Amino acid sequence: MENSGYILAWLVYLISALGLVIVFWRMTRSLSWRRVRRGLRAMAVAVLFTPINASDDGLWLAPAYLVGLYDWVQGYTDKAAEAGAFMLYAFVLMVGVILLEAVMRRLLGMELKY
Repeated sequence: MENSGYILAWLVYLISALGLVIVFWRMTRSLSWRRVRRGLRAMAVAVLFTPINASDDGLWLAPAYLVGLYDWVQGYTDKAAEAGAFMLYAFVLMVGVILLEAVMRRLLGMELKY
């Protein structure tokens, strides 16, 4: 694949993933439990926006859930587990950001509007 085609494919993927996140955000806004709502949103963002090396030479990135699912179906469980670990790390990072934001809101006395 050419470099321009690779960049174009990533651009299309990122725009469509952003659209999915916006739709998921609107779908979860009616949940009354704020912590569950925020956790689900963090999980969706972590799954959709986590890249991983698609090949062993490390030159091409792909979404981790696609690489993990493909490698799991092909029987390469070590690469699938690596993709799952990357998504887990991204989710833990998102939860850390959410907790930091909650602590900062309490310290500054700000109220959450959404």
